[in-house]
Amino acid sequence: MTLEFDKVVSQVQAMGHALAARSATQSERLALAWERLSLLEDLEAVHQRIALVRERDAGFRGVALLHEPANRAYPLPPLPKRATILAADGSQVYPNAHAAALYYLINVGVFIYYHGTDALPIPLTQPSLHYTDDKLYDKEGRLITNAAVNARRTEQELATLVDKVKQHRPSDGPLLALLDGPLLFWAGKDVPDGKELQAQYLGHLIRLHDLHANDPADRDRPVCLAGYVDRPSSAFLISLLHLMSLAPDDVRKARLETNGDLEGLTDQPLLFKLLKPGERSALLVQQSPQNKLYHDKDPKYEIACFYLNVSAAPPYHLARVEVPMWVARQPALVDIVHALIYSQCQFMWRYPYALTRADELAVVRDHERAQLNELIEIELRRHQQTVAQSEKLESKAARHGRTHYDRR
Repeated sequence: MTLEFDKVVSQVQAMGHALAARSATQSERLALAWERLSLLEDLEAVHQRIALVRERDAGFRGVALLHEPANRAYPLPPLPKRATILAADGSQVYPNAHAAALYYLINVGVFIYYHGTDALPIPLTQPSLHYTDDKLYDKEGRLITNAAVNARRTEQELATLVDKVKQHRPSDGPLLALLDGPLLFWAGKDVPDGKELQAQYLGHLIRLHDLHANDPADRDRPVCLAGYVDRPSSAFLISLLHLMSLAPDDVRKARLETNGDLEGLTDQPLLFKLLKPGERSALLVQQSPQNKLYHDKDPKYEIACFYLNVSAAPPYHLARVEVPMWVARQPALVDIVHALIYSQCQFMWRYPYALTRADELAVVRDHERAQLNELIEIELRRHQQTVAQSEKLESKAARHGRTHYDRR
């Protein structure tokens, strides 16, 4: 059965009218948000309002300001003469109940790039195969979800990155450890070992900070950590603007469940009006239960962020860069992260070059998964184990002409 387009045309037309109407409404909301942002100059007033919303436990999920007004753009700082960038990204093959054997694979790629020198980059990979029952099943004997594999991959990405930083830290100049995605890590209820993974992840943050801070002689070669969020869809700053527009008596959970007259607007169009190429926003601190856990462990592990216009010319592109507070509290380190990430994005237009290479190292392609499955089948037969793929899997492979795998 094929798609009958004559039955879809009228729906497409209705969609076009709806999107046009929504666009007009968004323009009005953007103008209102811009007006409010332009007036958001008083840091003390913001700090007092954040203190009030915390005191009332009003469920605010926007951002607080650190030490910079939100209505200003912060210019591109000069690049350090030398720097080392270690970027890590991960990929996974999920467990497949129709395959010859149950397993999942996590593959982490690390790309080491030397800025300002002639040293050649270093590509590294670290695959790990998981096949034991304690890894594949939860306490009720159910096969783990894809979300559980994703959470374990995230923890393994940071663990691998910290290990490589320790092994490849340069003798001079700063080091930027770079991850794909946000630094705040939260494992949901469908991750059986979620609490353990979160504790391990925070432990890796502590290890990385210790590499940065333990030796006073290492001040000239700081270790910075950043997470790069491409195409952010967050409305953190919009939520702050809504909060600041409320009268003090209206600062309560019911009024903060939506962004009021700014509902539906995200930070991206607002920041494009503020930020020219290379400029960043003020440093922001997300107000969330996850970030509070990091803060309660130690304030230097709390996560801050800034938005960055990574383009050199139109069309512009916005990214969100997340950093731990040990970086955010030191303007010189923020400048290093800002300058290096923008420079890296000029290689690839909107995405850091080192992260692009790390992603290429990590990805498990169709033919590689097929080879892995073949190796597993050979090994099973060598140990006189029964090998039987399901008819469903074989029919899928025949229908599509290739082997499927899942990857974030």
